[in-house]
Amino acid sequence: MRKLSLVCCLLFVARVFAADAVWHPQKTWVFAVGVLAFDDKSYATWPDKGRQDAVMIDAFKKRGVPADQIVFIKNTDATKANVTASLNAFLAKPAEGDTLIFYYAGHGGRDMNDPKRTAWFVPYDTKSSWKMGDVCAAIEKNFKGSNVLLTADCCHSGALAIEAGKRGGRINYGVLTSAFATTISTGNWTFTQCLINVLNGNPALDANGDGKITFGEAAQYCENEMAFFEGQLSCSAAKGHFSTDLVLAKNAGPKQPRVGELCEAMDTQKWWKVKILDSRKGEVFVTWLGWEKKWDRWIDEKQVRPYTPPAFKTGAVVEVESGGKWYAAKVIDSKLGLNRVHYDGYPDADDEWVVGERVRVK
Repeated sequence: MRKLSLVCCLLFVARVFAADAVWHPQKTWVFAVGVLAFDDKSYATWPDKGRQDAVMIDAFKKRGVPADQIVFIKNTDATKANVTASLNAFLAKPAEGDTLIFYYAGHGGRDMNDPKRTAWFVPYDTKSSWKMGDVCAAIEKNFKGSNVLLTADCCHSGALAIEAGKRGGRINYGVLTSAFATTISTGNWTFTQCLINVLNGNPALDANGDGKITFGEAAQYCENEMAFFEGQLSCSAAKGHFSTDLVLAKNAGPKQPRVGELCEAMDTQKWWKVKILDSRKGEVFVTWLGWEKKWDRWIDEKQVRPYTPPAFKTGAVVEVESGGKWYAAKVIDSKLGLNRVHYDGYPDADDEWVVGERVRVK
């Protein structure tokens, strides 16, 4: 089975705050690392132009997080020695009751020779490894505040949920990441764009129409977007008193009918995956998955239908493609067109959410 793989969906039981709990940007500290280039040129890189982690940092500032309470380390500055020293120094500054938001974008790795499947972030100096457990250990040791939101846009980022689950309880943890602990992640900025939409109060996130966007709604939005656009499942978790009802933003404007829906549209006698960006009487404005923005256009709403992805039944005996080979497996769950599979002869820690194209009847 391929060395970069997936498993586990952790959702801890959260003892919930009052329903009107609200995030306070003025009492928030943001530590962000974005590594798009590496000393080992064999690693995939991304262009600095158009990097969405920088857009996210601007969104934090616009929401009211003081600039001197934000650290953003990029590329060549993101050596293991620098990020660990900077994090420890940064964690000493917040006061009791403050909130920490941690973010990482880049590559993530996972040790398949370790029964515990230790996961890490890849720093600029790639021969080093910045273990996700070390991040949580540093927070537990040095952070005096109460609430922590861990976010990451990389392969195996869901291991943060596992690490948060090991902690004692002094700190309340929320986790929102692009992938599960055993899953590789997309090279696109889709997940980070989801976080930006949360910060900006995009009305499409307001699932119940009450004018507020909660952590729970943000988690559901990320899950839907990542499954639809990237064919992978995002991971969310909450531990301690971190509330899924925590209000992260108010709507930036009224929620328009159908805007944000993930659908299929008929064109050239074929159904294509689309997202509705706007609506008016009898028409919707859509963007087409996999096509440039220049093709976005208004179409008759009769051309649109709900997206209902096929899925294998729970218990189905199948074969799953991994690393160019097919392995015997069983489907143990299905969600949003993805199938969670258990590989015969492998531990549960390697269970994986996979797209239907990687599954075939045995």
